Amino acid sequence: MAGMPPSEPSSPAPPAEGEMVTAEHEGSVVAVAMLDGTLHAFDDTCPHAGCSLAEGELDGQTVVCPCHMATFDVTTGAVVDGPAPSGVATWSVTVADGALVLGEPQDPEPAEDDRAAHEDAGPSPAARPDTDVTVLVELEHAAMRRQFEAIDSLTDAPELTAAWATLRDLLEIHASAEEAILYPKLARAADEGAEEAEHAVHDHNEIRDSVRTVQEHAVGSEGWRHALRRAREVNEEHLQEEERDPLPLFRENTDRARREELGQEWLAFHEQHHDARGLAGEDVDPRSVVEGRS
Repeated sequence: MAGMPPSEPSSPAPPAEGEMVTAEHEGSVVAVAMLDGTLHAFDDTCPHAGCSLAEGELDGQTVVCPCHMATFDVTTGAVVDGPAPSGVATWSVTVADGALVLGEPQDPEPAEDDRAAHEDAGPSPAARPDTDVTVLVELEHAAMRRQFEAIDSLTDAPELTAAWATLRDLLEIHASAEEAILYPKLARAADEGAEEAEHAVHDHNEIRDSVRTVQEHAVGSEGWRHALRRAREVNEEHLQEEERDPLPLFRENTDRARREELGQEWLAFHEQHHDARGLAGEDVDPRSVVEGRS
């Protein structure tokens, strides 16, 4: 009816025991887990690469990020294992009329003792995310898309600067990891693999160029927003092509065990180059990647 205010999005019902759901609260996406009959709410976005924690696995009172195995205590938000630079905020949560009601966020508590214990034991095998390298690549695609969407909703200059820095680093880490780990293997896995790999590196260089263009403008300015939209378009075109052609081709021509070995290399690469450490961000010769000389 004309003149009526828009309705608020309905809150989800509480999750079943041992499961997670997501809810939105004033623009924030929050994951809610049910453990031993108690609800625990925490920021859904992993601070490492923007992946959704609700898409990960619960292991006791911890949640394991599906992208790079960062592990958080769901009761405190503290990071206890993996590459995440910080913990996540926790939220008060209740149930009213069968729906979740979120209160205010609380900063994560430090948990050095928990981190040390988890480094010794590691997450249980049942809680480990799928380490097939093609799965990890696609999870990171989702993280990039989430980061671009998140930036669209920001107006505060410091927040925009931080969000862009996270995304910029992720774009380069992702491209460099594919060029070091995935594409040289793809070039040898199938007859058309070399052509697909070379084309993908050309795409990476176009993405790098679009990132440099964003960097030329003041954060939040009209020129910056325009350049950011172009970077998003270029990146999205590449992601769709990769999901349609190179990744299925690699799965068809590489056995599962080998893909999991490469997945471990993928995780190690991200640990080594956290925050794009040691990565130049410069264009790469596609032939050097195909020939394994990058």
